[in-house]
Amino acid sequence: MKTFVLLLVASATILYQLTSVFVLAFSLPHSKAISHSPPRRTTASSATILYESKATLTSSSADRQSSSTSSTTTTTRPLHQNWFPVSITTALRPDRPNAIQLLSQKLVLYQDSDDTWVCLADRCSHRFAPLSEGRLISSRSSESNSSSSGGGSVDDKSSCASCSSIQCAYHGWQFDSTGKCITVPQSPSSSATSTKAKPIPTFPCREEAGMIWVWGDSNPTTFDVAKSIPLPISPLVRRAYSNFGADACFMRDLPYGMELLGENLLDLSHLPFSHHNVGGLSRELGGELVLRMMSEKERVAYALWEEEFVDDDNGVGGEDKQDVMMKKKKRYSVPIHQAEVMNARHTDPMFLSMAKRFPVSENANSTISFYEPCHIRYRRERVPGTFGHVELFMCPTSAGKSRVFLWNTIYKPPEETVSTAAASLKSRLAKLSPLSAIKRAMLAKLFNPATSRAHLLSHSIFDGDGIFLNYQGNRMYENGLTFRDYSTPSSADVLLNAYRRYLDSAAKLSTKAAAKAVSYQSNDAYGDDDITRAMMLDRYNSHTKHCAVCQKELGRYEKKRGVVATLKTALVGAGGASAAALIGALFVGLPVAVARAAAISSVTSTLGFTALSRKETALERKIQSFKFEDYIHAEKN
Repeated sequence: MKTFVLLLVASATILYQLTSVFVLAFSLPHSKAISHSPPRRTTASSATILYESKATLTSSSADRQSSSTSSTTTTTRPLHQNWFPVSITTALRPDRPNAIQLLSQKLVLYQDSDDTWVCLADRCSHRFAPLSEGRLISSRSSESNSSSSGGGSVDDKSSCASCSSIQCAYHGWQFDSTGKCITVPQSPSSSATSTKAKPIPTFPCREEAGMIWVWGDSNPTTFDVAKSIPLPISPLVRRAYSNFGADACFMRDLPYGMELLGENLLDLSHLPFSHHNVGGLSRELGGELVLRMMSEKERVAYALWEEEFVDDDNGVGGEDKQDVMMKKKKRYSVPIHQAEVMNARHTDPMFLSMAKRFPVSENANSTISFYEPCHIRYRRERVPGTFGHVELFMCPTSAGKSRVFLWNTIYKPPEETVSTAAASLKSRLAKLSPLSAIKRAMLAKLFNPATSRAHLLSHSIFDGDGIFLNYQGNRMYENGLTFRDYSTPSSADVLLNAYRRYLDSAAKLSTKAAAKAVSYQSNDAYGDDDITRAMMLDRYNSHTKHCAVCQKELGRYEKKRGVVATLKTALVGAGGASAAALIGALFVGLPVAVARAAAISSVTSTLGFTALSRKETALERKIQSFKFEDYIHAEKN
């Protein structure tokens, strides 16, 4: 609206001119949109955790850190024998290869002809050029022209309906979804030669709740185990994905490893200090915080809430939910570590912050959980029956680097049906009132996680930790320190210490590459303390360029900035014309009416230019918020 008013002022100014003012014709290029396939829904039953004896795995290659035994049986799986989220679906291009990293391994993702995602090692077996720099080949083109041009490229950015292989950009070798080489263009008998080419390692891959998950081990002997391990995705996350799509998940790359990220996310006591003035938090809320580790029996009992989400339609012949649940094998996510916040109403910083705006029950409950290998869940019951979940997933990309996935969900049981007809009618009429409609619209907008506003708030949270967590890793590396050297006299650290013990034991069972990805004792991870603040807090490359929502909003602000810049140029011309007309009236003897019009035009041009300059500054700040904002704790007062 402000821009529209300024445009009217500028137009009125130009009409005052006695000299000819030429209207500038301009066209503003639209920002390039990210094209993505629509989210696909998945059933909850395919990805819930079975609470049963954990599968035991053995190290599967000679590349193990411990050489004392050839295999080790344990209740803790090696890190690389786990599922990890590597990306949200809307951050990937289905029409081309996508480079990713997991556990220090460079991998490539692409979508096959049946819309399933394929994950291969990102290296051609010929001379190890990255396949992510190649292209996807349609099955028709591959069959008809496998030895000449290498097939046709896929230009349709919305789908890849006929993609069946990936072609290396270096020499045109092609590989199918199993990693097998199917075309060697340099050989006269391509099919015969391709059978002699080494296959590329493949990694099991699946899509759940808008996230792509990759099994970290390419050893085929572990693939059956991978199939038996579901994912710790809560019903609330699935509901959020169903309602808002994959963009409801905030994904960001971070300048520190999963070992420090997990510590940070499991540490409730840092919130009022690291995130002062963010989301109602303040340093004054920091104080006593007692955590109590929960027993296995308690963890199992607490996890039963997920059974409430069993679909009523699964019953047969009028069976009720209880009967269905009894017939089904019990399915629910159980953490390996969980802590209860004691006296949560008066010690949990989030409850203390909420209490300023909302009622918080004296019996408010708060727990923090860690699920093997990379999931952390905050579950808070502010008032009886109303639960808020903060659910995070971690991806160990490489040494000193990680990727985080954040979901914010709220669950409130549906209101009980009103028994009397009069009360029911009154309730329906209340919902139809304009005020009620406005309220619902405002709440829907406020709590919609798939917006740039929600993503920018998440940036503010992670920016508060980004600098010192990277420096923490650097200090630990330089001084040869480990988590065992921490000074942790308070129970507030009991959960993160349990996490570090888990990670340490899992890393010892893992490949060198996997262990390196979660190691602070690595020069690759934290050996360089010259990394700039702009690099550590880079929002554009760590998030915006992968996020369709933020890309769209950034493009909108950049377009507005272009409009404002054009109007400023027009006002500069109008101001010059006004000045010339005013000088002519004073010294050449033009009519008084001309001088008056020129003076008014000059004043309005100046005022309009000033207003547009302020608007341009505000737009620059908004544009910058998608790219980089420094975070200096000493200035957060």
